[in-house]
Amino acid sequence: MIHDDPSYPRRNEASGQGWQEHFVDQLAASKTHSVGEAVKQCVSYVTLSNFATVDEMQILHQAAMDVKTQFSNKQDDNNNDGTHVMGATVAAHYNCTRYSIETLLNSNAKSVSAVFLNRLLRFLGHWEEEDETKEPIVDIMMSELGRMVFGHADWKNSTVKWYAEPDDTGTLHPEPKVNVYDIGGYFRIHEDGMDLTLLVVFNDSFEGGGTAFYCHHDDDNDDHDEGESEIKTPDRIERAKSGTAIIWGGLMKHAGLPITSGQRAIFVGSFDLLEKVE
Repeated sequence: MIHDDPSYPRRNEASGQGWQEHFVDQLAASKTHSVGEAVKQCVSYVTLSNFATVDEMQILHQAAMDVKTQFSNKQDDNNNDGTHVMGATVAAHYNCTRYSIETLLNSNAKSVSAVFLNRLLRFLGHWEEEDETKEPIVDIMMSELGRMVFGHADWKNSTVKWYAEPDDTGTLHPEPKVNVYDIGGYFRIHEDGMDLTLLVVFNDSFEGGGTAFYCHHDDDNDDHDEGESEIKTPDRIERAKSGTAIIWGGLMKHAGLPITSGQRAIFVGSFDLLEKVE
């Protein structure tokens, strides 16, 4: 809970080995008891440094580019290549192509995606390392974050449910996806609605862009025309370097800011971790 008592001690952004908390709502986050509580309340997010290797990112990015080439001659009336599943509506995004790893990309990409998920859950649930000669990683604050956002700590006996969206034929394309932003590309403010979102930054070879976070955006007072990318002023913008992961809670309002030059590529997936029913 966020404490309103002015005498309640405030805290600073937390950090640990390989991770850093970032306040989005400075006052509200400073009043929370822990980083887990702040992420659950959607007033902060966490970055994980050196989360992905160069090889892993190249496998995913290249798999998406291969599909883009494959569909390049199958453009629809809106000059879209048909590989994203958001209906190409500017109400959601512009010049951002989304490739479902499960339904569109190759087996190597699927393997890397599974590695990312397992790596994150080990980090949050202090699972044992794959290499049994290493000591298990135990980070009390991160394991508490996992328990708070998922509502339980039984990772190994749980089922992952990814956010999914239909294409024009009604076929569901689940996350995680590789999002590729070309010049002018953006994704408008939205909430993911799942327990947790994982985003991995693939490259730095672009200008503009970044992930914007909002705590005070009011949908009812959005006075911008449909299709405009800039809505209100972000409370915080994250432009993490290549290989960094970002995690946040499902009700955090966020957006992908417009690319002014180059190309931005990311891995992104929002999911629930459901306890198995015996």
